[in-house]
Amino acid sequence: MKLQFSVFATFLFLTFFLPKASAQSTDSLVYFECLFELDRFQLSASQRLRIDSLLKKTPVNIIKNIRIYGHTDSLADIEYNRKLSRRRVQSVLKYFVLQGLDPINAQTDYYGEEKPAYNNSPEERFKNRRVEVILSVDASLLPLADRSLSDYPLNTGDRLRISNLNFVPNQAVPLSTSFSAFEELLKVMNENPDLELSLRGHVCCSNDFELSVARARMVYDFLVEHGISKNRLDYKGFGNKVPLFEEVDEESEALNRRVELEVLYNSERRISYTAIPKLQVTAPLMDIKFNEASARLSPSGDFMLTLLAEMIKESEGMLFEISLYDNIGDAVLSSQRMSTLEKTLRRKGVPNKIFKVEKLPIQKSMPRTPDYNWISIVIREK
Repeated sequence: MKLQFSVFATFLFLTFFLPKASAQSTDSLVYFECLFELDRFQLSASQRLRIDSLLKKTPVNIIKNIRIYGHTDSLADIEYNRKLSRRRVQSVLKYFVLQGLDPINAQTDYYGEEKPAYNNSPEERFKNRRVEVILSVDASLLPLADRSLSDYPLNTGDRLRISNLNFVPNQAVPLSTSFSAFEELLKVMNENPDLELSLRGHVCCSNDFELSVARARMVYDFLVEHGISKNRLDYKGFGNKVPLFEEVDEESEALNRRVELEVLYNSERRISYTAIPKLQVTAPLMDIKFNEASARLSPSGDFMLTLLAEMIKESEGMLFEISLYDNIGDAVLSSQRMSTLEKTLRRKGVPNKIFKVEKLPIQKSMPRTPDYNWISIVIREK
């Protein structure tokens, strides 16, 4: 008798984002059941697809622990059923481990026919051929537009994703819509005067470690520029080694381009804070390359500038200042390249009134490079 992985295998979110242990917890529970065919313990293809679907919404990186409990109907003897329920548990656990779950975070048990959830009548007993899976997840790492950093206790050891902080592809440049995230982060740092953070940068698509560091450094520089002591901060990059979501579309890729916070220390001391009226963010423009000894953009450089231009055109209430530095030791060529940037942005449809491009001399901390100009962008609120 073949039974499909029916509605009873559909995962049920039990008060999703409900605190597990205390009002200070960010743990949440996700529950679902798998049904098995009569006398079978192997996961069918349809069951694996259901688990895959679950893990797209609840990726293994945010699973803190998993509890797996096996059951059977009452058609065979007790000893046989206990062994069958144990094998079902092993099948489910094995599949989660193959998807990247650390088995050290798993708790398992099996009961055979001893804990039926449904009547063992001929019409109902198939529902008891099941494995229960209960995931405890760190909900703070999910993208919740309606939840801010102030909603979390920020205890030592907590790790949180900065919601609403998204980036131009292949850049450490934040989207203009991310300014609410900067405002909230600055507010939290000022209201928690003892809060110390490690900023953790991540990228999507390819393992660009340099870019992940640059994204974390951009947030670090923003906080320092707005008065937060360097002694309270550090930053590091992880490339794309710790994705939150399987990258199946533009939305999942954007969510993996992120910066997380790890709370290194905090106390219970709180002070009031008056928000700064207008913020600004400085970021490097990466891989804006020109042809060798030329003011002409390379194809890859033109592509990067296209991504930037699209973001600028979609922004509202912002001004953009682009600085090209003469770290190549050729003031004439640097001026020509500055002009190229300005003309190219205009050609790509960026209005003159919201951006400007300037050439600046090499800065003290900036290395000299033979043919690669350092370029940065400052985004200001009007």
